[in-house]
Amino acid sequence: MSSTREDSTSIREEIIAVAEKMFRDWGYKNTTFQKIADEIGITKSTISYHFGNKYLLLLYMLDDYFRYLRSFIDSYPQEYRNAYWRISVMYIYFYRVITASEKNLELFYRKDAMDIWETSKVDIVSKHYQSILQDFHKTFSPLDLRMSVCMDLGARRRLYHEFISNNPDLRDIRTFCYYHVYLIGVLCRLDQATIEENLAWAFEFADRHTPQVPLLLK
Repeated sequence: MSSTREDSTSIREEIIAVAEKMFRDWGYKNTTFQKIADEIGITKSTISYHFGNKYLLLLYMLDDYFRYLRSFIDSYPQEYRNAYWRISVMYIYFYRVITASEKNLELFYRKDAMDIWETSKVDIVSKHYQSILQDFHKTFSPLDLRMSVCMDLGARRRLYHEFISNNPDLRDIRTFCYYHVYLIGVLCRLDQATIEENLAWAFEFADRHTPQVPLLLK
């Protein structure tokens, strides 16, 4: 590896480390590229070169947490069930951490972030759906797949609004997790018994195994 590439990797890692701490301590709004640059001793344009904008920098960290969660779940191969089960466990872990504090909710559920979801996350969520469809030997047309993914992404916004409503039943984190992963099963056209069985397995696994929480969300 050339020294230039090594330097570039080192700078990216330093940006992520400093930004993660600032997002945690100061929140999304009060963290700026200028503050990150000043802390590291680089220019704002260097951060923009590596991450584009502040939202993409935060998104990288959240996506990295999802990658870690998948790796954590897969470290128990003897308990693996199927792709729907794995994705359900990933979301259960993720939502438990995100809904644990107002700070975490603000990081993830800002209006601008939710607006961007419905376009920027289509490809990633499509891969999740494709893995489930493959495991259950189902075939969707490209249009069916895209519409299922778009309905999923749109429902997340509505689910959050229900979660923050004054209905105490909807403030339960387990209920919040349940309805999103239940919806995924429905949109993949799994039968009711299969959905319920996999959700029971997913919650049981998540209750027994505890992954690490990233600094960003502590």
